[in-house]
Order: sequence, then C-alpha cells, then structure tokens
Amino acid sequence: MIKTLIENPFCMLLNDCNNGHELVNKIYRRQEDVFLIELFMPVLSGIEAIKYIRKNNTETPIITYSGTYQEDMADILSKIPNTYYCQKRSDIIKDIVKGQVILNNFDYEAYSKEWEQQPLAVQEYMDRQKKSQEELSPTEIQLMKFCYEGFSNKEIGEKLNLSTRTIDTYINRLTEKLGLKTKLHLIRFCVENGYYNSSM
Repeated sequence: MIKTLIENPFCMLLNDCNNGHELVNKIYRRQEDVFLIELFMPVLSGIEAIKYIRKNNTETPIITYSGTYQEDMADILSKIPNTYYCQKRSDIIKDIVKGQVILNNFDYEAYSKEWEQQPLAVQEYMDRQKKSQEELSPTEIQLMKFCYEGFSNKEIGEKLNLSTRTIDTYINRLTEKLGLKTKLHLIRFCVENGYYNSSM
C-alpha cells in the first residue's frame, strides 16, 4: 500500500508506525498532510490514536481502514471531523488520498453506502457455503480428502477406477459447487472445515 502511494513524486512517507502508541509518540511536528491508520492496531487501537490526534489537530485528514465493514466503528468515525473510513485496499485508499484529500472530487458518500453493504454480501456467501457443505456427498468428501492428501488427478482416478478426465470434471464441479476457484482452494476448504480428519 505504501509503495503504491509513494509512486506519486509529490507523496512522501514521514512516519511508518507499528502500533497506535508509536504513532502518538511521533506526532510532534504537525507536518503530516494525511494520516493512514489501521483501526485494529496492537498496543493502542486505531480509534484511540484517532481520538488523540483530534484533540490537538482537527484539520489533517485521517484515512482509517479495516478488512471488513464494522457498523459500530463507522458510527463512531462518522462523528469525528475530516475522517474517512474505508476497506483495507490500496486502490481505494489511493483514490481517497488523491480524489478526496487532494482534488476533492471523490464521492466518499457513495463509496461508504456501497461498502456498508459488504457484511450482507459476506453473509450471503457464508450461507451459500453452508448450504453447499450440507449437500456434499460421501464421494465428494472422499475426493476432497484425496486432494488434501496430495494425490494427482490421475492417482485419484486409479484409486476410484475412473479416468483422469472424469476426475478433472468431478473436481471442477466440486469447486464450482463450493464457490471456490482452484484445487488449492479446495484443499484449504477441506482443512478449514475439518473434512480431512472426519470419519466420512
């Protein structure tokens, strides 16, 4: 993220802090044009660091971010002046720095409304995953276990007395059914959901 931002010759990194405590201890020159603060930092949280900054400095824009939308955080941050809350993505942060802080042409309100819908999308995805898991057949679970154990599609075919092409098709269907992209994602799914050590 920092690399992306400082590609602009007019941007310079003044301080790179590992936690909120470090951040508040380094703010003494008031030469920052913008603060980028992760909400869930160790030692002193991002929200506490932001409140500390705002006691003495209400003007310097603060862009704070987290991996997922937090309704309670959004509510707190909306009451703190000149503070922008966004998703932890370098392109979005770059757009806010350039479009909102510098040029004032980024529609932050529209972006916020869109990001507010993220938890709903995540919940829908989780519901789909749960439904798919409930519908897994014993054969599909066995196939997934073979993938986890490191067997190639050809070796799986030999074990099940099926052609490699048939196994390819089965694995593609299974990854699609679970909303996954690759065989590697299927292996991760197998581990995360405990199928590799189940008795099925």
